[in-house]
Amino acid sequence: MPGTERGALNNHLKAQPQGENMMRYDREELKRRLLSGDSLEVITGGGEYEVWVEPYANPPVAYYEGRVFPISALDWIIGSLLANLERQAVRCHWVERRGVQVKSCETGYRARAAE
Repeated sequence: MPGTERGALNNHLKAQPQGENMMRYDREELKRRLLSGDSLEVITGGGEYEVWVEPYANPPVAYYEGRVFPISALDWIIGSLLANLERQAVRCHWVERRGVQVKSCETGYRARAAE
């Protein structure tokens, strides 16, 4: 998978256009939150989609642009997302959890899978 966006990956990037609350993302924050069960909504010029990870699935997977990827592609997914943010091709925000209070990722994934 491409690794050409290396320079952008370590930068903090703004995800909202001027005038809105600025939200900053970096590679480690995205990875940590996605692996902990958070979902990121990505808004494009033509629609929106969510990015999330299911590490307890068999096999573990990541969802990006409406497609399923092996969890080993997470670094590539984050790199692609950061490159899109840098080009201002997308805006992002973290999706609020749906009222499920959990103490572990596994419990959260099982609760979401049962919905």
